[in-house]
Amino acid sequence: MEKGQKLFYPLGWGAFAAICKLCFFAVLCKMVFFVMFLNNFPNLICFANDVLNSGFLRGLPLNVGLKLRYIYNYDSEVNIVKEKKRNPNPTIKDVARLANVGIATVSRVLNNSEKVSEKTKEKVLEIIEELGYSPNINARTLSSKNINSLSFVTPDMGNEFYGIMYSLLEKKISRNNYRLIVFPLIDQISLEKIKQNTDLIYQTDGVFISSLSVSSIFHNRIPPKKIILIDSYDERFDSVYVDNYQVGKTAAQYLINNSPANSTFYLVTFKELNNEFTSFVFKKRDEGFLEVMEENNKKVKIIYSDLLWDGGYKAIGTLIKRRPRKYSSIFATCDMIGVGVKKYLEEMNMYPKKDYSLIAVDNLPISRLFQLTTIRQPISEMVEIAYEMFVSSMEGREKAEHYKLEAKIVERET
Repeated sequence: MEKGQKLFYPLGWGAFAAICKLCFFAVLCKMVFFVMFLNNFPNLICFANDVLNSGFLRGLPLNVGLKLRYIYNYDSEVNIVKEKKRNPNPTIKDVARLANVGIATVSRVLNNSEKVSEKTKEKVLEIIEELGYSPNINARTLSSKNINSLSFVTPDMGNEFYGIMYSLLEKKISRNNYRLIVFPLIDQISLEKIKQNTDLIYQTDGVFISSLSVSSIFHNRIPPKKIILIDSYDERFDSVYVDNYQVGKTAAQYLINNSPANSTFYLVTFKELNNEFTSFVFKKRDEGFLEVMEENNKKVKIIYSDLLWDGGYKAIGTLIKRRPRKYSSIFATCDMIGVGVKKYLEEMNMYPKKDYSLIAVDNLPISRLFQLTTIRQPISEMVEIAYEMFVSSMEGREKAEHYKLEAKIVERET
């Protein structure tokens, strides 16, 4: 023990503290590299920064402190790209750099080439998603005059109706060696992006527009020649649609025929604002429904909902707060609203055909699950006809064609 003391004390407490700090730094560096492999690098760096700010490493050589600060700053730079996404217009070079591959490899991934391994493809696609990178179709057109792509402009991909339409259309065109580029019109920002980048739409071979007006998208610009409207009508362009005014009239007549004379009639619908997003689909259904009700001297209570099932649930709840004495006859202008209405009525211990009649529109898969009587939208037929019109226009047909399809009632439990 005495001998050990002689060896230790000459070093002094300052040297002992410096050794401890160096040991701590060595362990910290190992932890940094270990956590890097666990994809949790930012958390440890924050810890390292706290250590730096605390002054614990103040006694270390200057170059050691700088190295640690370099590691921290490097991670911050990566996070600016990866998490904050400060660059609004990422390029293919950014994707290649962060994925640690060549630009040619990124291009092969975008073109779904079989020459790229699945592991590399997943890595590149992950970086593309994180950056929000969108391929420049104009640039690709310079090297290939025929890119075999079609555009699909839709109000909201989150709506099941448009989701099914996209799925059917994508499946149809992929069999014929086309790719479908989606332009979801979610809000004002996405609309402005489409307005600013209409050249992208012009470079594709055709444009399918669902439930939206052509003028709202192209404004004063001349629209592309090959435009096909799905679920809307414009005499200037090919169109396949259902008469939504007639849909409303059909719903009204069904309720009148299947309800007692003293029934209370309700219209649960979506209120469309008069702007670029307006398709007037719901407005036309409302007008057709109210016209028939007026012709038959029926008063209607109107309530507005959003397009989700809980919107229908809350909307009908504001009108029916307790179990009504009179029979209730309800028109929900889409299936999702109808599902919410039915859910609420069930909780009020009301039974279909005994206490209420309910009819909706679309015939989505969820309507079968909830046994909802609905007016069928022939989505698959509309997609099939839309694609055939595109093909015939590619073959030289110039005069616009129009197909009005019949919407039929699918009667179920309600």
